[in-house]
Amino acid sequence: MSHALLLVNPNSRNGQAAELDEAIALLEASGFEINVHLTESEADMLAKIAGYPQQDGIVIIAGGDGTISSALATIKKHQHTLAILPLGTGNDFARSLGISLDIAAATNTIIAGRRQRINLATVNDNYFVNVAHLGLGVDVTHELTPESKKHFGVFAYLGAFFSAIKRNRSFKLKIKADDWQCSVKAIHLAVGNGRYYGGGNIVDDAATIQDGKLSLFCIRPQHWWQLLLLGPSLRNGNLRPAERVICRRAKEIIINTKRPIELEADGEFKTKTPAEFKVIPEAIEVIAGSVPQPTTDKV
Repeated sequence: MSHALLLVNPNSRNGQAAELDEAIALLEASGFEINVHLTESEADMLAKIAGYPQQDGIVIIAGGDGTISSALATIKKHQHTLAILPLGTGNDFARSLGISLDIAAATNTIIAGRRQRINLATVNDNYFVNVAHLGLGVDVTHELTPESKKHFGVFAYLGAFFSAIKRNRSFKLKIKADDWQCSVKAIHLAVGNGRYYGGGNIVDDAATIQDGKLSLFCIRPQHWWQLLLLGPSLRNGNLRPAERVICRRAKEIIINTKRPIELEADGEFKTKTPAEFKVIPEAIEVIAGSVPQPTTDKV
């Protein structure tokens, strides 16, 4: 019999309790012995992961990207196998792993048990899986509210984006990506480890969560209508042909700014600039589906 620790974020569970109960029943019927725990706090969740004694079992996190991101360091430290039931709004980590956003289908992926090792990224020694950003992306996060995400789902990101671009504040920064470097004035910078962010946007159409590189794009100042025209390219991760956008792929990236600027990753505040990004190859083992592959050969 397989064993699993199922950690449920009660805030993500709203409206999906019945689906989660069905997932538990499906796992038990397939031979899993499950310890279900409703997490009271982040500290409570991390303590449960650290204290999980079944080295051959799996830790299933039922929640969104923020919940998963906060567990990464502990998962890596104790080398537990991670599985997810996507109960968040964006669920971009699930997308990068090729896991269906349908709870029943995601449960069947766990039952299939395809284990793979994936990369993690760090920014100033803080782990993340999807994307870290500063500038416009942080403004979008500030515009999002739990109520808007609950009522409008991924469309909440679109509304937050329109609100944020009205401010369109610029800043100067220096970028070093492996052996390449430049100084630039920008309104947004993102560094991705996985393939997806922001509710299904592709960070770079050459990126996967297993390719061993970070994907950077930096948007220079431009009119709001030019940003709107960038929309399809931002969605599809095809920004290289765009004017006033810098794209690079590298194993290590360093960002410096004249004054400290807030930086978020996986929807949560992580640190401030200066920021050093690194990719950690094959950092953790996960239960994955069919991992999406590059849609371009440009690197």
